[in-house]
Amino acid sequence: MAMTLKLTIVTPERRMLINQSVDALVVPAFKGEVNILPGHAPLITTLDTGVLKWKEAGSNDWTKAALSWGYCQVGPSGLVSVLADLVQLPGEVEFNQETKVIAETEARMGTEQMDDYQWKAAQREIARARAAIDILAATQKI
Repeated sequence: MAMTLKLTIVTPERRMLINQSVDALVVPAFKGEVNILPGHAPLITTLDTGVLKWKEAGSNDWTKAALSWGYCQVGPSGLVSVLADLVQLPGEVEFNQETKVIAETEARMGTEQMDDYQWKAAQREIARARAAIDILAATQKI
């Protein structure tokens, strides 16, 4: 059994982490949070929009990031891959911009006719902006 996990996080635009040693990982899975520790059973799950967090090996501090849907795979040897549409670290989040996104998207949802796909995309955008505000609030006072 591996003593640490090897975490890789990628989006279509960038490679955020490649084989980073971590002691623990919490992913926003489709049906709720999944805690992943060394020795976790192999798994593939769909990720929902929310907060992704991990503890680097030997650290007591959690790194948090806002994630907009994707997939997570845990391999039998402790390799964990997170493939996401978008991942934002606290330093990449601007509070005023995120509150503007929420207000504008909620206004569009109240006034525009949307099909199911557009409605779900709008809901996901609001959830992503709220997750971004949550990670920002966890690291500084806003």
